[in-house]
Amino acid sequence: MDLKGKYSVKLLIMVLVIFTFAHPAFAAKKKKKNSTKPKTTVSLTKRDSVFRKPVPFDLDYSTYKAGTKDENDIIWFAKQQLGTPYKYASANPKNGGLDCSGFLYYVFTHFNIKVPRSSKDYMSYGTTINKNEAKKGDVIVFTGTDASQRIGGHVGLVLENNNGELTFIHGSSGKANGVTISKLSEGYYSKRFLKVIRVL
Repeated sequence: MDLKGKYSVKLLIMVLVIFTFAHPAFAAKKKKKNSTKPKTTVSLTKRDSVFRKPVPFDLDYSTYKAGTKDENDIIWFAKQQLGTPYKYASANPKNGGLDCSGFLYYVFTHFNIKVPRSSKDYMSYGTTINKNEAKKGDVIVFTGTDASQRIGGHVGLVLENNNGELTFIHGSSGKANGVTISKLSEGYYSKRFLKVIRVL
């Protein structure tokens, strides 16, 4: 065989090898073989737009019934909003947050209880209660950030009354910047306290 013939045979072998590896049937076979290897699956889930901080509390979930007007149910639902960001003029957490009166409006209207949308309107709403007789489910009313202006500017929901030491949940625009739990004895709130009203 001459030199030209040797090169022709080598060229033919190379073409056959390239054709074999490039052929779809070979590629499919190779892919099938690799499919037996373990795969890593990544599950993508849509996150809530509103951050909710898990907070333990002693209310039994089984007592909750939407549509009732029991103060335990109202407090249970209110606590579900803990950690929801503060957002001015919002009464729906789906809008990205709640302001203080929007928080109360959202909670109470969930139970078909009519309440004002504005903090200042709580000054002439409901029945005024002595602070020492406040109970869970009552609304606590404060001034705005300027305590010298004795008009409603902030509201919260009473969670507990321990001999006049009130604990309340509210939408704060301050340090907490969201729905949080505070005590009336904190100097900042005691100076701004106006009254407690009963809406239930």
